[in-house]
Amino acid sequence: MQADWTKVLGWPGYRVYDYQIDEARRHLTLRVRRKRGNRKLTCAQCGGAGCTTSARSTSARCGTFRALSFRRPYSKRFEDAVGEACEGAAARQVARRMRLAESTVRVIDLRYLERWEARRRKPPLRHLGVDEIYKGKRETFLTVVCNLETAEPLWFGRERKRETLDEFFRCRLRSRQRKRIEAARVDMWEPFRLSIEHWAPQ
Repeated sequence: MQADWTKVLGWPGYRVYDYQIDEARRHLTLRVRRKRGNRKLTCAQCGGAGCTTSARSTSARCGTFRALSFRRPYSKRFEDAVGEACEGAAARQVARRMRLAESTVRVIDLRYLERWEARRRKPPLRHLGVDEIYKGKRETFLTVVCNLETAEPLWFGRERKRETLDEFFRCRLRSRQRKRIEAARVDMWEPFRLSIEHWAPQ
């Protein structure tokens, strides 16, 4: 775990040997040592030598101050490290490893996925799949739209009415995206068929 924190902190020549997380106060404490052979702390801003205390590092050349405790609950770099860890392990395992609550790990992982979704290049939608999921008597159905070429779900809508699928075509796809659709796979549920014929007649 110390190696993960060393990567998150990103100080060349130094490593984290211990850490404490106080979730109630939203406070993180990292204890740092020089790596073997490293003689001094250098400033990432100007490259100059710096002085250090248990709580901070200050560059002697440019005066840049860097605190070890964060004003925000977690830095983006830390959240990325948590998100990457969640790619290969369950949230419970990551929480135990990083000494966080499982609910905190899930919230951080969700933010990590939202950032990944915002910056990734989305494949074009050419083959459309539409089906429903039965949720029980209280919530009845969810409509699911997916890209059949990539096997990824694109959208979920309440109920399984024509108006439900109309909302996907109207709000989630531009006109040129609708024109790219070459084929649609759907069961015999007529409301879905009518919506597809209206929005993607080709």
